[in-house]
Amino acid sequence: MAPAKSSLSIILTLLVLSAGCLSDSLDDSGVTSTEEVSGNLVIWSTYESDSKEEEAFLDSVSAWQKIHPEVEVEVTSKPFYQAVQAYKIAALGGEAPDLMRFSNDQLGSIAPVRDRGNPLLEDLRPWLTPAQRSVWDPIALESMRYDDALMAIPVSQDCVSLFFNRALFDEAGINYPDENWTTADFLSAAQDMTFGEQVGLSIPTKDPFRWFSLNSGYGGSLFTANGEANLDGNGSADALRFWLDLELKHEIVPTGTNVETMKQQFLSGKAAMIIDGPWHWPTYTAARLDVGQALLPIVEETGLRMSPMVGYKGWAVSKQSPNKESAISLALYLSSSEVVKYAALETMTMPVLSNLYDDPDIHSDVALRGFIAQARLGFPAPTSKGMSAIYDILPTAIENSYVGEMSTQAALTAANQELKEEMR
Repeated sequence: MAPAKSSLSIILTLLVLSAGCLSDSLDDSGVTSTEEVSGNLVIWSTYESDSKEEEAFLDSVSAWQKIHPEVEVEVTSKPFYQAVQAYKIAALGGEAPDLMRFSNDQLGSIAPVRDRGNPLLEDLRPWLTPAQRSVWDPIALESMRYDDALMAIPVSQDCVSLFFNRALFDEAGINYPDENWTTADFLSAAQDMTFGEQVGLSIPTKDPFRWFSLNSGYGGSLFTANGEANLDGNGSADALRFWLDLELKHEIVPTGTNVETMKQQFLSGKAAMIIDGPWHWPTYTAARLDVGQALLPIVEETGLRMSPMVGYKGWAVSKQSPNKESAISLALYLSSSEVVKYAALETMTMPVLSNLYDDPDIHSDVALRGFIAQARLGFPAPTSKGMSAIYDILPTAIENSYVGEMSTQAALTAANQELKEEMR
């Protein structure tokens, strides 16, 4: 349910007011001041181009600039999955942007890199008071750390959950998914709604990110409690077999489905269910789909709920930035309660400020409340070099299992060995 236009107008007004208030509060804390905020800023945005998220972000930057007209801000859009490598190249060449949004698993890749002995990102601990740090969900704040250094200011979290087309469920006479659904219910419903050009489920089966949730439901984990590679641990081979069988055995997932074709199948009303994240919710509702959101199901064989990996995103400041005061001022503003609430109501971007979890406006939105409930049942993405490497290693294991060259157990064992070597 979208917020009323009047509510959003009020929030937009508050964005400008809060930018001014933030300047005062930062001056009181000794972090920065209106006089110190100056110079030019280059920001690399990793929001999807022309998305609601990007629009809300640009609105917020404009609001901050109205309070700080002396600062020129240049925003450049970078594809999310290529942004880290682009940042490394730019930073090592002395041309890093002042500010960039990173996911915490990306921080695990960038944090160890050194340029003439110096890290590429500023350690933000000296810039924030204990009172300032206390406003964030402790898990979110911890996810922005690498070793002891605070590499970014947390701004949002995200994870996948179950999306379903209510109209297709109604036509089939099947009850909507609820918190008691098991993978047996999930599979049965998908089979009943697969016929002709319609499929019961559309997921990118070769995408590790969505498989993580099923792996946890089978009792698997990516790493042990000590941080050691655990791709072939308890339950993981069974989880991968079930995942691939949705396409190969049960034929309820179209062959060759990737993230983009999954989106198009759902948008065209040809897929009854998908596993996706809140970042695509505005796209589906804008298409006037009668879309519902539910918790991921409980794995029938284990009694454990599918638990998605929760990724956290935050604003990081370049170690090379000549205008760190301005960059941190803007980063704190983009992470402020008013701005984060605006983004949540406009784009379903889940907040990480503790006071917003039970905010009446956010809590009244059924879908947003559902996403937050799903995230609370997830596990945090590790901020580590190993986590960054998984995305390069696991696709080979999935492909080898998919084409039948290796069993799921053998493929994951080979991947785990490769991950161990990468982590040395």
